[in-house]
Amino acid sequence: MCYVIITSGSLVWFLCTLVADMLIAAALVTPRWLIGPVQPVDELSSVSSQRQSSVGIYTRCKVIYQVGYHCGRVDLDGLATDSSVYPSEWKAAMFFISLGFALLSVAVQLTLLTCCRQSAFGKSIHNMTACAQVVSGISVMFALFLHPLGWRATRVQRLCGPEAEPFYPADCSIGISIYSGVIGILLTFAAAGISLKAESSNMRTRVRRRVEEGSKLVCIP
Repeated sequence: MCYVIITSGSLVWFLCTLVADMLIAAALVTPRWLIGPVQPVDELSSVSSQRQSSVGIYTRCKVIYQVGYHCGRVDLDGLATDSSVYPSEWKAAMFFISLGFALLSVAVQLTLLTCCRQSAFGKSIHNMTACAQVVSGISVMFALFLHPLGWRATRVQRLCGPEAEPFYPADCSIGISIYSGVIGILLTFAAAGISLKAESSNMRTRVRRRVEEGSKLVCIP
């Protein structure tokens, strides 16, 4: 018999996983990992408009004289891009954050599946999803650790100053993308813990009674 179970625990679990996935996606695609010093868009302009060059994990935005503000990709040839252009540490970070994002995206779908099924291949879907969330969180942690290791690169020193080195951004500041990734990691691990509560709430006596009575949609706080 087909039925759908929605409890407060499963709803919180889904929302926590979804928000974590969105935050990690934002960290992945936005070029705001390092923010350079403020520069004028056009030094001859009477308008005091100010923009800041920045770099992400595979993208960058820069102020170009007489052109303006331009954003583009750093990995023109993907992971095969020369390391002097796209640091090896950033390539590894790109791999790990992409892996973490992919796993967490699968976890989002699995959280929805648990509304209809509690197990697959003799294993609890909640437990399998929690394991995927933990691996995802660890992968994104690796990415956040590897990116600062590439701050000695020429690209970063041109942006932040010659004093830039691993874990020291010199004249640059930490961008919102890194904070987005950190919050995403925390929510991912929190979601892995919430999965235990979600599983127990789906197996409560009230839920089983409603299912046995033939209810196809079971919504219990």
